Amino acid sequence: MIAHIIAGLIGNYMTTLFVVGLIVALIRVLAHRGPRSAEFISGTFLNSFVIWAVGVAQTVNFVMHSVFGDYAAKTIGWAQSPFQWELAVSSLGVGVMAFILGRRKAPFIGKAAIVLATVIFGLGAAGGHVYQMIVNHDYAANNTGLLLISDIVINLIGLAFVIWHAVATNREPDTTDAELVRTDAVRSA
Repeated sequence: MIAHIIAGLIGNYMTTLFVVGLIVALIRVLAHRGPRSAEFISGTFLNSFVIWAVGVAQTVNFVMHSVFGDYAAKTIGWAQSPFQWELAVSSLGVGVMAFILGRRKAPFIGKAAIVLATVIFGLGAAGGHVYQMIVNHDYAANNTGLLLISDIVINLIGLAFVIWHAVATNREPDTTDAELVRTDAVRSA
């Protein structure tokens, strides 16, 4: 039973890493000793999403589609092709950008951009999976099931985090979180 649980967590790494990010954000919010403003909470969840659901998940995606490309293709119901390597390298690039932009001091506009790029890719991938189901009757585990659902749900939640943080901060999109902390400190003094 434990082996099945571990296999499920690893096999559904996008969902697993998204949930890990939510847990990390929740722990950071609960452990914070200062005021828990909407700006702080939304920023914490957005940063955690960028690091875990985008950065770590896309880096793992790089490994899956490069090192384990044959396995990844098989679980999607596709044949191995040179596009596996292209997807792998693209995933690595997105992962690296997310690690850079997941810092609290990174500009909000960069965080919004990386999440929006990921949303576009994820929803496009979901559309491709649905197309493969309808046209080619591809019902492989990673063409349908949890991966299809997570392509939609996780990305919409990421978009919601961007909107939540934009509304919570009520600021210009190029302001950094560090500037918000300084502004909050001045307001409270």
